[in-house]
Amino acid sequence: MHLFRGKIVEFLGLILLLSTSFSQAQEQLLIEKLQQGGFNIFIRHAITPGKDPVKFNPPTERPHDCSSGSRQLNDEGRAQSRRIGQRIKALNIPIGEVYASSFCRCEETAKLAFDRFTSTDWLVVRPGVFKPDLDRALRSVPTQGFFNKAPSGKNNVYVGHGVTFTQGVLSTDFGLSEARIFLEEGEAAVFEPGDKPRILGKIRFY
Repeated sequence: MHLFRGKIVEFLGLILLLSTSFSQAQEQLLIEKLQQGGFNIFIRHAITPGKDPVKFNPPTERPHDCSSGSRQLNDEGRAQSRRIGQRIKALNIPIGEVYASSFCRCEETAKLAFDRFTSTDWLVVRPGVFKPDLDRALRSVPTQGFFNKAPSGKNNVYVGHGVTFTQGVLSTDFGLSEARIFLEEGEAAVFEPGDKPRILGKIRFY
């Protein structure tokens, strides 16, 4: 019996090792692609108080508002934002335009990671709406083809919210497979531009 259990533990360890190796290989492939430029990177804002999947959004929060009435990055999230920027720079990944939802947690993530950003309404999570309304809102906001465009020699960055891809997908730029991506806070997804942008995988720069 003990021998049988030992074999199971050994087998599970092998599976974990293979899974880790595959994940590292996929990450390295994405890094090599990004180093060449021409892709779009969507980053969920960095860490905020609370636990996923339920995060509390104060009904009083508004765009460009970093007061106590808004959900903001905590100290861990600010440190994570800086690590994201530092690692991208260390990996020699060229960055072009940086866009952010105009909510404080996204703007601050972009500012700390890249020291620059342009706020854009189509990445906004609208305050005070119920889930079905938010889903419809996300689908109706035009992205103006941002994700379809291939940045020349660099990669464009978009800092937004987790619900962008878990509860709905902006406009009709994406196929169904890209409409349900769960990203942890600070995690990123890499998209290949085109008539129908295609997700190449998820990556962590922290």
